[in-house]
Amino acid sequence: MGQGMIFLFFGIAALYLFMLNPDRSRKDRMEPFERTHVAHRGLYDVHARIPENSLAAFQRAAAEGYGIELDVRETFDEQLVVMHDSSLLRMTGFDLKVEETRLADLQGLYLKDSDEHIPELHEVLALVNGRVPLVIEIKCDAWKADRICEHVSYELDRYEGTACIESFHPGVLRWFYKNRPQVLRGQLAERFSGEKGLRRLIGIPASCCLADFLTHPDFIAYNCRHVHLVRFWLLRHVLRAETAGWTVRSEEEMKKLARDFDVFIFEGFRPETLLNEETAAFAERNAGKAGRENNMQDKIRKHMIITGRVQGVGFRYRATNIAQGLDVTGWVKNLPDDSVEMEVQGTEAQLDMMMQQLRAQRWIEIDTVREKKLPTILTEYEFKVRY
Repeated sequence: MGQGMIFLFFGIAALYLFMLNPDRSRKDRMEPFERTHVAHRGLYDVHARIPENSLAAFQRAAAEGYGIELDVRETFDEQLVVMHDSSLLRMTGFDLKVEETRLADLQGLYLKDSDEHIPELHEVLALVNGRVPLVIEIKCDAWKADRICEHVSYELDRYEGTACIESFHPGVLRWFYKNRPQVLRGQLAERFSGEKGLRRLIGIPASCCLADFLTHPDFIAYNCRHVHLVRFWLLRHVLRAETAGWTVRSEEEMKKLARDFDVFIFEGFRPETLLNEETAAFAERNAGKAGRENNMQDKIRKHMIITGRVQGVGFRYRATNIAQGLDVTGWVKNLPDDSVEMEVQGTEAQLDMMMQQLRAQRWIEIDTVREKKLPTILTEYEFKVRY
């Protein structure tokens, strides 16, 4: 009986570690987030009438070189707006819910005694324009997260800057793992207590990271006040997960947590760009960066001009989905003469397969392909639509 209990204990422990295990294969892609600190809901200041999650707060953070964390919700008419709370009461004084209100009605509201309106996601992306990395938290209180994920991915497909998504909802991460695998994704976690209903049902497995084996997060964004929990210790020190700490509120706290987190999400003060201790830790973590350079040896890059029936038939959409499925990076763009321009990067076999699949699409007819080879780009990880 005693031996059976021992086997049972180790079996449960092994199962837990398997379920807890995040993806560690893309740590090099977290480098832009590690190089700077991330301003929680922008670099806001209520005393200066610069409210959280406002264009002014995001402009301020970008101008000072900080990364930006922001929250995205969907309105009643399926538009993406930047707002942390489901209720508008705290930020606007109106007792409405974002998900039950149309965008046109939200646009007439102002944030926290300021002249700032509730921004749409595309406005924020246009404002930041690749200047600093973005951490986009997808807020979803529904059981199924497909719709909001599709809409966010559409915006990210067109964005040329560095961005990742994170969510408490494992369904969000699972959707991106299956449909946009090249997008970096993070599991938000903390010790859930006092939650009820769906939030508790989703929150408990998420806080324990029990869905990681299904969602394969690239990083775990953990409440920095819960670093004493056994599950965090396992994630950080046993499984060597990439971790982001939220929300740090002082320089002293940041220094204390330097060995617990790779990325810091802060508010209420202005941290240095990188602390000395963190710089050393950063260099240590990225000592193996040459591994990616080795992985690029078999890859080539091509510039293509494609003519035929290639506009108005979903060519860019198909190209994006095919490229992401084949791990091909690059971009695609419509040209004024009804042709399509592409740059694609991958192995020769991957690029050949991509063109074969494009030619096999029902409505697409490719007449000519003019191509030339280009130098590969080491830091490119996604395939996007350009406009």
